[in-house]
Amino acid sequence: MEWTHVAFVLCSMAALSWACCTPDQWQGVQSLFSGYAGFFHRGLITEFNDVAYDYEGKRSAVFLRYVNGDIEAKLKIVVRYEDDKDEGGMLYVDNYNKERCWKKRLEGEFHKACIPKDAKSYGNYSLGLKGKYEVTSYNIKGKRMDHIVTVQTLGEGVCAPIGQISMGRVGHYDVLRNVGFVDITPGIRNESVFDVPKDCADDWQDFDLPIDIDRQDYFLGV
Repeated sequence: MEWTHVAFVLCSMAALSWACCTPDQWQGVQSLFSGYAGFFHRGLITEFNDVAYDYEGKRSAVFLRYVNGDIEAKLKIVVRYEDDKDEGGMLYVDNYNKERCWKKRLEGEFHKACIPKDAKSYGNYSLGLKGKYEVTSYNIKGKRMDHIVTVQTLGEGVCAPIGQISMGRVGHYDVLRNVGFVDITPGIRNESVFDVPKDCADDWQDFDLPIDIDRQDYFLGV
């Protein structure tokens, strides 16, 4: 499916209440560099992740490779919402290193990947050669962090994620986070990425996660 077709289908819906939204289905690569400092602890977190987002099916998936000092982890995180809104959703975290699963019931609705209508636009500009790759950046005030989100406009009310820079305080730590996206393509090539991880299908016991999986500050990320 071409981007232009995706944009045409979604523009009438997205333009009403958002500055822009991503297509309902897309996948690609999402990287993260996050520096933090607080009291006597400071460090750098890096991630390089394969991600898939499906608003139509109310589900997302990320294969996450994470490094924070001496801590390294490979996880698959799947979010799935049922058709019945009262049921909410489920978060599955499969720890590949330990072959163990962690699950959590989610309240509310599935996150729609959009730039809020009240975001402040910094205007359009080009990345690389002038006029060849036009993008738009927005400033968004969050509850605990301020954000600069950059997107490529695909049509009226429809955009593809390029990057997000976030600055603020999370818990006891000052945080500066840079999230980037590459190889974003429309549609889902293999829907099995949203399957419940194998280690979560049978009986399971809760365990301490090696990383923080809080993604509430992501607007277009997974």
